[in-house]
Amino acid sequence: MMPAMPLTNSSADSAAVGKPPVLAVLDSGAGGLPYLSWIHRHRPQGRYIYLADSKGFPYGSKSEEELIELVRRRIGCIQSEFDPDMVLIACNTASVVALAALREKFPLPFVGVVPAVKPAALKSKARRIGLIATSETVVSSYTDKLIADFASDCSVVRYAGQGLVEFVEHRITGSTLQQRLDAVTPACSFFRDAGVDQLVLGCTHFIHLKDEFQELLGPDIEVVDSVEGVGREVLRRLEELSAGNRPEGEGDFRIYTTSMPENGSYTDFAHFYGASFEGVLSCP
Repeated sequence: MMPAMPLTNSSADSAAVGKPPVLAVLDSGAGGLPYLSWIHRHRPQGRYIYLADSKGFPYGSKSEEELIELVRRRIGCIQSEFDPDMVLIACNTASVVALAALREKFPLPFVGVVPAVKPAALKSKARRIGLIATSETVVSSYTDKLIADFASDCSVVRYAGQGLVEFVEHRITGSTLQQRLDAVTPACSFFRDAGVDQLVLGCTHFIHLKDEFQELLGPDIEVVDSVEGVGREVLRRLEELSAGNRPEGEGDFRIYTTSMPENGSYTDFAHFYGASFEGVLSCP
């Protein structure tokens, strides 16, 4: 987990008047919604803004320079519109590539997400781990270092699942169970043949397909994600921002996109996660 920067004055003022701090969440699309849903369930009276950068989607195929500039603009837009007290970058690729640059530019506490290689290595008995991620994350030097630091005694088999990101973003809300199982079948066959006993979902979009992965892989391969670990870290920091006071009254969980979706997917996502879809946030 990435360490956060010192708290800002706006955070202290929010705690002083007893209002819950505003948590903003950014992802290239719907991938971060399971994280915010987990946080919302455990802190239902919080104030939450989710921005799906549909105009910038997908992040995983962009160059590092392009992605850093894009994410900086999106955070600037969020800051201008909502003045958040804290930001969760709920995208492995954006966290790996852009989080350091964001901390340099913005006086906000940030939390990022990274592939759950460490917990998978701790659990693996075969010392053979699978990692499915975006094209950028699979080959990044950060991923190399993550494996060297936490899974050096394991063989880590990598698979770029860029097509699955597209499936989740554009087709999952109207899909059948069989279509979802068909979508993950090639990756599952690859990892079964590779003999892994842990599979790390290294892209947040894939968490929407976690049940399907687990069904096809069976009980001998555990599917691992970082939702609970990241969620607990965010809750801890929200408690600090609130000076330990629990928020009162009704919570607020709003979803925005940066372009109008081609179908009603975000209305469906919002309904599924108990949020409200507020439409397009105009960002440069």
